[in-house]
Amino acid sequence: MIAKFNRYKMQIVDSACRCIQVNGQQTTHFIAPDTESGVQKLYVVKDGKDICYVGITSQSISSRLRTGFLDYGHYGYHGYKWKDKLKHAELLVWAFADTEKDSIEAVEGELVYLVRSRTGRWPKYQMEIHFHPDVSDKEKQIAETLVNICLE
Repeated sequence: MIAKFNRYKMQIVDSACRCIQVNGQQTTHFIAPDTESGVQKLYVVKDGKDICYVGITSQSISSRLRTGFLDYGHYGYHGYKWKDKLKHAELLVWAFADTEKDSIEAVEGELVYLVRSRTGRWPKYQMEIHFHPDVSDKEKQIAETLVNICLE
């Protein structure tokens, strides 16, 4: 069973993002379970119909986004490649309670592959991805469901 997801609209100004809407409702805050630390989350950043980035985190989504927007070379990480390119974005977040990181990482890899397979392009600002050679049928099915949502 696929976890319910939350759909956010974000505004990006001066290399920082802020939530302006969740699931069609005006707000300035992310909501649970996306705000919970220690819960595996898979997230997709979209610009219109373009898929820009697919990522995973166990941090709260606000902490993960903040790191991606603020980091300029700390330990070789320069932050999101899309942080200076977009003014608005859509953020889809799925939380997977009681799921191991390796499993979510396998779904992430399959999802990125399916984006490439279906659109002919990798996510626009995707810089790396971890593929798992022993991905399960269940993980493939989850990725298939997610790509259908992402491309609708």
